[in-house]
Amino acid sequence: MLIAITRHTGTLEDAALCEKYNHKAKVVSPIKPVKNMGAIESFIKAANGGEFNAIFFPNAYVAEKLGACINPRLATKVRMIANGPQTAKILHNTGLAAEMLPFFYSKDLVLYLGKWIHGKKIGIPRAGNTYPKLADDILRAGGIPVEYICYVVEKTNEIMDLTGVNAILFTSPTAFSLAKLPKMENIIEMAIGEVTAQEMMYGGHVPAVVGDGSIEGTLKALNAYILTESR
Repeated sequence: MLIAITRHTGTLEDAALCEKYNHKAKVVSPIKPVKNMGAIESFIKAANGGEFNAIFFPNAYVAEKLGACINPRLATKVRMIANGPQTAKILHNTGLAAEMLPFFYSKDLVLYLGKWIHGKKIGIPRAGNTYPKLADDILRAGGIPVEYICYVVEKTNEIMDLTGVNAILFTSPTAFSLAKLPKMENIIEMAIGEVTAQEMMYGGHVPAVVGDGSIEGTLKALNAYILTESR
């Protein structure tokens, strides 16, 4: 089946994962990132200056755009933490040995770090409209969050081309809320995780499939759904 995946740009990983589960990928872009170069430069300077005890990369986009600008030798002294397998893979490819959050949600960062977080300074390069409570969560746990709004996400104002598509996977709440949707008759609607699913339901679209926060987990859930529906 042909699956539309909401991304800023296409990735070979998405295509390979879909093929692994006997599907094909089509990238659709209802949103676009707009960089804040001042914030990006400030973050890179602070990171390479050793100002942080840890750096949290909330998604693959910031890992791809900023990871290569960070001195790999910092990874021996600074914890590099990736939100999800694709983010971790990108960081590894740039020479940064990154840990990965086990549940793929930014809200789980504090729980993952546990008591270690106390007194630690954590750099967070992020979008302007991602999980807004993360800094407060870190502060309450005794950590020191330093956020850099490196880009904002804007809608493209283009109706998504879903010609020939059998299913659509929304990869973030913003990808759904800012999308200009055509009629989606006979298209399986999917959410990458529970937060995106909640946004979809709020917007009147109940996802048939909800993943674990990763593309691969959602594809597994899709195949289980297809198997159930075919019985």
